[in-house]
Amino acid sequence: MNRTDLAIETSGVRRETATVCGLPLVRSTINAATAGTVGKTAGDYYTLHCPDRDIPRETAAMKRLLSRLIKKRGRILVCGLGNEQITPDSLGTRTARSVVATTHLSELPDFADMGMREVSVCLPGVLAQTGTESAEFIAMLVEKTKPVQVVVVDSLACGELSRVDKVIQVSTAGVSPGSGVGNSRLQLSRRTLGVDVLAIGVPTVLDLESVAQSDEIARIKPMVVGRDIDITVRHFAKVISSALNTTLNPNLTAGEIERLSIRI
Repeated sequence: MNRTDLAIETSGVRRETATVCGLPLVRSTINAATAGTVGKTAGDYYTLHCPDRDIPRETAAMKRLLSRLIKKRGRILVCGLGNEQITPDSLGTRTARSVVATTHLSELPDFADMGMREVSVCLPGVLAQTGTESAEFIAMLVEKTKPVQVVVVDSLACGELSRVDKVIQVSTAGVSPGSGVGNSRLQLSRRTLGVDVLAIGVPTVLDLESVAQSDEIARIKPMVVGRDIDITVRHFAKVISSALNTTLNPNLTAGEIERLSIRI
């Protein structure tokens, strides 16, 4: 069986299709009864197809999706997972660096009038860098800051060449940090953190073992470590961070968000 983080590549899962801002969207639902069979956590997995790297359209589609899935009130904790020194694993950290953190502004008298909400951002690093599991670090932060929801962004792995760098998956089921580079750690989910977890990811690597016998192996390697992987990660970090910023702070203008955020 191919190793994949994408529910759309898992058999025996109920699916619904739709179109959002002209882009195909597939909702895969895994219930408690089938979770063990398919090897994934129960929840909804939304796969947005992004074949053309169209930032405005992809951002608009992501904003519509996130507006349905992110809680409307209360503090949100955004966590950028991964190792920034390994480009295919840097999606989470690059995204988080451009998400506007507002919790430190919440005591300003006009904070509510500006239409902002409390958003905290963290980059927990990886075990080899910090000696601490991402899940343990985030759990401590959740206990201290009491968010109503945690949003995690991470690189993923897929089993189909056609989906590498071509889809965004948004899941209510959480995520296992490091899965995109084959080094899964403790899971981040409601079960482990005690609050709802929304996981966002892009497959940046392919399970080479699943296609080792394929004639396409020569074309697969460049897609995993090719010259454009940095451009790809920057593209999706821009799309995801922009969608998060406009969803969490809908009353801010693009210029205000740009001034408050750090460039990717």
